[in-house]
Amino acid sequence: MTYQGAGASPEETNSRGRSAGWTRGRVVAVVVGTVLSLVALTLAGLGGTAMAMATQDDGYIDVGTGRYAHRTDTYAMATDSWNPDKAMAGLQEGLRITFKPDNSADTVFIGVTDEARLRQYLDGVQYTTIHDSDSKGDRQTVHPGGAPRTLPDQADVWMAKASGKGAQTLKWTVQPGEVAAVAMKPDGSRRLAGHVTVGVKIAGLLWIGAALLVAGLLILVGSVLWLIVRPIRRVRGRTA
Repeated sequence: MTYQGAGASPEETNSRGRSAGWTRGRVVAVVVGTVLSLVALTLAGLGGTAMAMATQDDGYIDVGTGRYAHRTDTYAMATDSWNPDKAMAGLQEGLRITFKPDNSADTVFIGVTDEARLRQYLDGVQYTTIHDSDSKGDRQTVHPGGAPRTLPDQADVWMAKASGKGAQTLKWTVQPGEVAAVAMKPDGSRRLAGHVTVGVKIAGLLWIGAALLVAGLLILVGSVLWLIVRPIRRVRGRTA
């Protein structure tokens, strides 16, 4: 006895095998979905990190300067000038500088002002400009001169300053222009040693982080739908 349609032709069998296997379209779909998932996780991770930074330590981010020790036998140590309002794509809105002397009983003065006014104040003063630092020490220039004519606390040149015994911290709202920082003894005496820690605050960092996190989650949901829902629809279409 013979049944009609009991078997399938070789052509039909091969066609079903190809449709059930890893076709080029399926491979492309999986690759696209995987890439989207990786992008989503990266964005979400960056967003979460940015939000954490924005909500910790008053929003200041340590730029890693505190691991280097600084020492001078002159009357002051100063930085090269820099333009903070153009740093970090112009998003830097706040600066925090802490000087921690090696001897906690020492008194310290730290100040920030525009580069021209600082050089004018230090004119004729023996001081050290620190250009760069690493584990081997400072790359610096020593400028000849004598003691400061005006004690730092009495000079009317500072945009922000801090003075006292032990570690001192100043906070400054970023303004346009070239600025420089200096550390000295408040009494104008020689020799200063310690560590400088710099923190910066990024404008809108919390909202930037939230936007990245939301974008990452949306892309992740889309990639999951791409990897799961699309194959299910294809299977339903074939079985319908």
